[in-house]
Amino acid sequence: MNESPNESKRVQVSNACPQLQANPKQIERLFTVLDRFGGFDAPSGELSIAFLSKEEIALVHHRFMQDDSVTDVITFPGDPKDGIAGEICVCPQVALDYSKIHQTNFSEELSLYLTHGYLHLCGFDDINDDDRSEMRKAETNAMSTLKEHNAIPAFEFQP
Repeated sequence: MNESPNESKRVQVSNACPQLQANPKQIERLFTVLDRFGGFDAPSGELSIAFLSKEEIALVHHRFMQDDSVTDVITFPGDPKDGIAGEICVCPQVALDYSKIHQTNFSEELSLYLTHGYLHLCGFDDINDDDRSEMRKAETNAMSTLKEHNAIPAFEFQP
């Protein structure tokens, strides 16, 4: 993001997943830390975050990508000229399922999904193997930066 270190990105959080407990200020801090310390070509403008149920994300996936399956994250680029960085739609239930199966931390898993969407808005892609490899490296660096700055939100999921 092309802002001075004292400014922060406006982040709008929409939580359509009632089981998820999320603090919008912590989510905004995640993106502020990535903008300031991540070293990425961050998009400028307002960032919209939508937490969706499995059913809702499957509908979005079908509508915009003609794929009926449930997915973890879908990113829509915005138009910085209009002051919009983009929208990141994530499914906390997918993160929870993954974290249970792979015995990982739920908050870190969901933060990884947010980070993945952010990286798409920064210009990273994961279509082919080379791009996917670069995306994974960027994700690893971003997650290390978030941990170093204690910027992983404390997400809770109440089934």
